[in-house]
Amino acid sequence: MSIFRYYYIIVALVTLRVEGSFSFNLQYNRISHHTHSSTTASGRVVTSLRRRKRTSLDHQDGRRHVINNNLSIAENCFGQTAKSYIRMMRPVTIIQAVGAFLVGRLVILTSSAASSSLIIKEVPDILTASISIYLSYGAGMAMNDCADVAIDSVHEDKQHRSVASETVSMRNASLFCVALSILSLIFSFCASCTGCNGFPLWSFFNLTVMALYALGLQRIFLVKNLMCGYLAIAPLIGASLLGGGASNLGGDVAGKLYKLALIGFPLQVAREILKDIEDVKVDEGTKKTLPLVIGERKSKWIAYSLVAVVNGTMLLSPYFWTMFKSTPNVYALSVVIGTPMYIWASVLPLSEGQKMLKKSIYVLLLGMITALLNQAR
Repeated sequence: MSIFRYYYIIVALVTLRVEGSFSFNLQYNRISHHTHSSTTASGRVVTSLRRRKRTSLDHQDGRRHVINNNLSIAENCFGQTAKSYIRMMRPVTIIQAVGAFLVGRLVILTSSAASSSLIIKEVPDILTASISIYLSYGAGMAMNDCADVAIDSVHEDKQHRSVASETVSMRNASLFCVALSILSLIFSFCASCTGCNGFPLWSFFNLTVMALYALGLQRIFLVKNLMCGYLAIAPLIGASLLGGGASNLGGDVAGKLYKLALIGFPLQVAREILKDIEDVKVDEGTKKTLPLVIGERKSKWIAYSLVAVVNGTMLLSPYFWTMFKSTPNVYALSVVIGTPMYIWASVLPLSEGQKMLKKSIYVLLLGMITALLNQAR
């Protein structure tokens, strides 16, 4: 009996142990399954969050890309618009007017007893006046674009111009002309310091001449050529007025300015005649130019005859060699370079020839300015 009792007790203990182990394993498996499920669920949540974050970042990158593209497009549009307005001014061509002013002012200063310190003191006024002239002549070019829009729109070489191509509207172009004119007058008063000398009045007169030219005077026979010739030498007048006017100049200085005008005037008239020959087809019926009256061949002969007379005068007359004498002799170098350019321009096709003539004028102006600056040292 005792043996069975012990056996029963042992079986009971084993059974309890197995059940306990099973129960423990079951609970453990449940816990493990729950933990695994929780871990899996957490993993899914994390994965989902990561996907959302990645999607959000992709959206942000997309928005950033769109914004950058829009900014780039806006910058390009602004840049193209600004270039269109600047092209209306002919920014390179109008440097010629500033160059003529600088030559005139330097001739006045180097011919007087002014010290180098006085010349340096006048530099701010010279710079301000140069800006005024640059803006006023730019306004004149823009006015001409507005007036000639109908002609330019059918001209093969001028259809790209800002107003003719409708890149800039007529209204905006007109406002641009007004803005340039006002800025030019403001700078002219700043250059004259007290505003009492004739420089601001000269600036206003020049702008009036340019406006009248654009409004219709350019269509009258030879008036266009004469007005352009005047505008080429007008900066010499401005140079004298900046210092108080011709009454404050000595006879020798006034004589130098007159002789410079006698060179500049026919050169510009010659260039305008060549441009009229180039535009003879589109000008027919709207303007009365020299080529339309006497023919293209005779007009070209007259233009290059004027250039030859000016060039011969500069080469043979000792007056200009003395006026622009310097060490090193920069003026001589400009004449040596410019003379072949004049000759080469006469044998080139018309469009290329008048452009070469313009470049030769720039070379001459640069030589004069550099020579006068060397004298002022």
